[in-house]
Amino acid sequence: MDSPPPSSRVYENIFQSLPIIQNAAPPSPPEPLSWQDDVGLSLCFVAILTLTAVANVFFCIPRRSDPASPAASEGVSEAQQGLRQKEGRVDTHALTGLRGFAALHVALGHYCAISPVHVDLIGGASMSFFYLLSGFVMTLGYAKDLVAADSSSNLANFNKRRFWRNRFARLFPMYMLTNIVYFLVLHFSWQGPGMLSSTNFDWNLALTFLGLNMWIYPLDAWLPTDAVCCQHQVALPSNFVTWTVQTMAVFYIVFPYMLPWLKAVKRRRLVIHMLFWLQAVTFLSIVSFGVFALKNFNVGYWSARAWPLSRIPVFAMGCLAAVERIHGGGHVTCRFRTADAGGEARRWGWRASVLGACYVLILTAGVVLNEVPVKSATFARLRDPVIRSLLEALVPLLFIDLILALTHCGESGILARVCRSKPMEWMGDIAMSFYMVHFSVILIVSMFVPQHLQAVSWWMVVGSFALAMLLGSLAALMTLLCCPSPSSRHSLRGAVLPGKVCSLLHLHSSLCAYKLPSSRVLFG
Repeated sequence: MDSPPPSSRVYENIFQSLPIIQNAAPPSPPEPLSWQDDVGLSLCFVAILTLTAVANVFFCIPRRSDPASPAASEGVSEAQQGLRQKEGRVDTHALTGLRGFAALHVALGHYCAISPVHVDLIGGASMSFFYLLSGFVMTLGYAKDLVAADSSSNLANFNKRRFWRNRFARLFPMYMLTNIVYFLVLHFSWQGPGMLSSTNFDWNLALTFLGLNMWIYPLDAWLPTDAVCCQHQVALPSNFVTWTVQTMAVFYIVFPYMLPWLKAVKRRRLVIHMLFWLQAVTFLSIVSFGVFALKNFNVGYWSARAWPLSRIPVFAMGCLAAVERIHGGGHVTCRFRTADAGGEARRWGWRASVLGACYVLILTAGVVLNEVPVKSATFARLRDPVIRSLLEALVPLLFIDLILALTHCGESGILARVCRSKPMEWMGDIAMSFYMVHFSVILIVSMFVPQHLQAVSWWMVVGSFALAMLLGSLAALMTLLCCPSPSSRHSLRGAVLPGKVCSLLHLHSSLCAYKLPSSRVLFG
């Protein structure tokens, strides 16, 4: 019997090597819930999801107050107003490079999982950083004017439709293109038993085009597993990694309604901590219910990390951190005092480098613990869910302090200098496009692999990574040409460059950009 072509073996290897499937799935598919036989569990799961959604929406989008009323403006002293003007410029150069590092972590995590070493780098731990950074940078584009305004005119004049239309134009074309390409590659490369003819695959394809997979993902708890097509009837989008676009689309929908709340919040650090514990408790509660009650880690984990209503607090944390930074704040957990501005910048740089090193050490410890052989089958089955869930639930607060520190330190500190380097700024500019194409590239490469070669070899991984870089750059340029930046010229360290060239250098990924003002030093 002839062996399947490398492209089919690569797809099987990709699908089977997904960390969640490989490490957490029980020997047989978990039984779905039944409203007749599992009324108690069904009601409990619905109650947890409902409480999570209601608490998150109520806490992050409370009843709108009048920003012009005395209650909303009292306590703003002249010193604070002067501090706002002093802190008007927020240097986010380093955040662009940090976004590039996060995108590399996620992509390398996928590539290493399907490479000959089969090491899981837990790239999902960095996903909350994208949520935080998106809220942070987006709020800088609007909250700067809102906190300085004495009336609600800016809020009333905010054009929601234009905002949503712009976000749609910058996200949806690339989302659709990568999913169509992935589907076509799969159509011509897959030789497995009836996957493309599966009814559930057609259902998933329709959800992908509508962008609704992650919106209704918790329904998998009641739907039977389809072993031919995918693990669940409501699976990830055709191009797996674009689930983030579906999740963040809800953030963009609710963002205009969060603006009055962002202006009205007084004790922002306290609220950030409350949001942190709210998302941590709800995240771990949903995962724990999936693991111990449903016996289905995938449903619990993906409902906690990708269901949009469960991650709104993380986005709101980034928004509030931006408002805190506009008011001159630079920390959420602990503070320090310095005698001079130069020493302050150096300490911020030192703080950012230490925070970055702490995250790397925590992540390394999680990767090592996940790879250590163990004898207990129960411990081996629960180890990955516990490590993965704890990382994703508990690192957002570290990311907040890291983001704030990098906006204060300038070029001081090792991490800041690396993030502000040209290669990392370029990586940050193409981060979203690179992220969306990197998973499809290895399938494209596998179509041209001779059949006698190993399904996934090192040269395939390295070549796919390089090709993903190239395609990500081209896709970022295409996004710029189809939906250009509001300003056509920028100043980069004193040099005035031609409009299109400089716009490309200053291209913001779709995760964070929307009609930001002209200075990159102002908003990154």
